[in-house]
Amino acid sequence: MEQKPLVVEVTSIVKAGVSLFSHMMKTVDQLEPGQPLIVKSPFNPRPLLSQMRRRGYQVTQERVGKLVVTTFVPQPPDADRPNPAARSPAPPIEGPETFLDNRGLVPPDPMQRTLAALETAAVGTVLVIHNDRVPVFLLAQLDEDGYPYETQARADDSAVVRILKSH
Repeated sequence: MEQKPLVVEVTSIVKAGVSLFSHMMKTVDQLEPGQPLIVKSPFNPRPLLSQMRRRGYQVTQERVGKLVVTTFVPQPPDADRPNPAARSPAPPIEGPETFLDNRGLVPPDPMQRTLAALETAAVGTVLVIHNDRVPVFLLAQLDEDGYPYETQARADDSAVVRILKSH
């Protein structure tokens, strides 16, 4: 039996003043196994695309009027297609730690500082950053560059991200 998709209207979330990325990740965590997600947004939710692909979802998009409608469908394991969720487990985010406090900075400074620190860090080092919010564009960049990371959202909407300098 096919699951009914969960539909999320981004505009109402933004108007409510809620942290959009944190809200979306909580929504994703509450999806039933096999349940698709449809996101209707006035912009392309690029950081969410990256996170959902990491979780093994197929992504399709279409423009409907002023909205971008993005559909995320979980993909079952298939012998002919690698499943991102079934890859070998990510390496543990362990090693000597370097701390970077990005709170109080205005974008794009936190991302630029983080990428510069990551570039100069030794392989095997864990860069621990503390930002005012979940750094969604940084997470998309880390996915693209292949760096393992862990994100912990805090009650005050700040976020701590632990990034392993793996290469």
